[in-house]
Amino acid sequence: MDDVSNNANGNPDENSNVVSSDGKQVSPDSAAPPVANGQTNRRSAIETFLRGLEYVNHLTVSDEVQVRASDKATSYALLILSLVTVVSLVYPIMEPHRLPLLLACDVLVGAVIFFYIVNRFGILTTLQSRQALLCWQLMQGSMFFGIFLTINLALLVGLIVGSTHMDIQVPPPN
Repeated sequence: MDDVSNNANGNPDENSNVVSSDGKQVSPDSAAPPVANGQTNRRSAIETFLRGLEYVNHLTVSDEVQVRASDKATSYALLILSLVTVVSLVYPIMEPHRLPLLLACDVLVGAVIFFYIVNRFGILTTLQSRQALLCWQLMQGSMFFGIFLTINLALLVGLIVGSTHMDIQVPPPN
C-alpha cells in the first residue's frame, strides 16, 4: 500500500478521508491501489502524484491536523519576504534601495527557509522507519529538483541577456 496514510500503529487512520477530484469522500483505504489475483497493481506515477497532492491539499485546509504556531509563522514570514523581494524588483520607486533590500531579503529568506525546514524536520523521528526514509528521499529529490530548476533558470537568463544588446550613441567629445 504505497499511498496509504498510517497512524502510529501502522494502521490506516480512519479519520483521514480524502475528497477526490469528483467531490466524493475517499478514505486512504479506498485510495489504495487495486488488488487483482492476490497481487497489488501499482498506479501510474502521475496518478500516484495527483492522489498524493489531493490528499495533502485536503489535510492542509482541514481542521483535523493541528499545526504549531511557529510552523505557521515561518510559512507567513516566507511568503511576506518573498513578496517584498519581488516588489523591490518591480517598482521603480524602490530602485535606489534595491540592492540593500535584495541582500537583506536574501539573507532573511535563507534564514526563514532554514527555520522552516528545522521546525518540521523533527517529525521524521515520529514516523515508522519506512515512512521516515520515504520522506527523506522526497526531501532529497525536492532539493535536487530545486537545484536543477535554478541552474536551468540561470542558463535561460544568461541566454536571454547574452542575445540582447543595446546600441548606445555616445556623442563625440567637443
